Amino acid sequence: MKAKIKTAIPGPRSLELSKLRKDSVSDGHGSVSGVFIDRAEGSNLIDVDGNIFIDYAGGIGTMNVGHSHSLVLAAIKDQVEKFIHPCFTVAPYELYVTLARRLSQLVPISAECKAAFFNSGAEAVENAVKISKSFTGRNSVLVFSHAFHGRTQMTMSMTYKEDPYKKGFGPFISNIHRVEFPEKELDLKSLEIDPRSIACAVIEPVAGEGGFMPVSFDAMRQLRDFCDEHDIIMVADEVQTGFGRTGSLFAMSQFGVEPDMFTLAKSIAGGLPLSGVVGRSDIMDSVHVGGIGGTFGGNPVACAAALAVLDIMENEKLPQRAIEIGEKIRTMVEGVMSSSPWVSEVRGLGAMQGIVITDKNNGPDKKHTSRIYQNAMKNGLMMITAGTYGNVIRTLMPLTIKNDELDQSLEILSNALRVP
Repeated sequence: MKAKIKTAIPGPRSLELSKLRKDSVSDGHGSVSGVFIDRAEGSNLIDVDGNIFIDYAGGIGTMNVGHSHSLVLAAIKDQVEKFIHPCFTVAPYELYVTLARRLSQLVPISAECKAAFFNSGAEAVENAVKISKSFTGRNSVLVFSHAFHGRTQMTMSMTYKEDPYKKGFGPFISNIHRVEFPEKELDLKSLEIDPRSIACAVIEPVAGEGGFMPVSFDAMRQLRDFCDEHDIIMVADEVQTGFGRTGSLFAMSQFGVEPDMFTLAKSIAGGLPLSGVVGRSDIMDSVHVGGIGGTFGGNPVACAAALAVLDIMENEKLPQRAIEIGEKIRTMVEGVMSSSPWVSEVRGLGAMQGIVITDKNNGPDKKHTSRIYQNAMKNGLMMITAGTYGNVIRTLMPLTIKNDELDQSLEILSNALRVP
């Protein structure tokens, strides 16, 4: 289904709903588009005014298998008709175990692995930190500039960007230690603590909210060596990079480096809330009974959807599709750069590409990025931005996007990137 715009954006019905939202929903929960959605199919969002958008936001990276995929819907329907939530802590069920076993076999860790499930990416990261502390007996956590790890007090402390994620919410946890994101090499000169006090180092293979910056292959190896030297748990935060987005099921497969644990969420369950920590069995088993868990973690309907997602990833070869999509994006952007000097860089892995917009002094240009976004939006392309300074356009389209939709969306984006 191609993009088709019938009204001004937002349309009249969306404007009516925006007024109702203003009266009923906290102002603190923002929305980038102001467009209210009626239904979603594949790579398309259809709003309440009948406008059809091609979706480059993908529910902020949750829809790698596309909206309303038939296999995901079938898995959800089948499970809902059996039971919805007995709580794994109280009355366990096979789906949780099956998903744990399958992911433990799929993550690129050669040792035996186990898993535990939660609800959000922040919960996964927080539990990975708890597990690391339990295993090592240490308290400190190493993170990197431009990182985003979540919105809880722990994960806010680990997150880099102040506004809007941390502003006014301090004080933050003091045992979080930060060094520069290793886009080229690992620089530990600013680390002021004894490495033997660090429980874990948590890193995104590609910084998501930070601006779609990949870690260099050399730097990832250096981090692994550093962790090995000081017995530090290496945690790969693949909340956004996981499930085919970067051209492999998990981005770490491309680095030739094995982490000790993975945090997973977003596209894990086709849009349902689910997250997980998967890691070496000896590490995962170090926590006392009852030390991790939660009421809704590993909900059976979400687990059923997640198993369907893994089948779709394999059967439809979506990681390979991500590579094809990424190549098309890069080719288009590189073709625009000569006539649009504000487009300074395109970077990323697979279909996870970030387009960097800068001003005449090569500084971040958030306002220009917003103009590009608005132009694309009014022509039927739903996008979101990223970057510590808000000047990166990110591509999070479903990997199931059809070629005609991809071609049209790239044409819309190409035209938008030419907007001065």
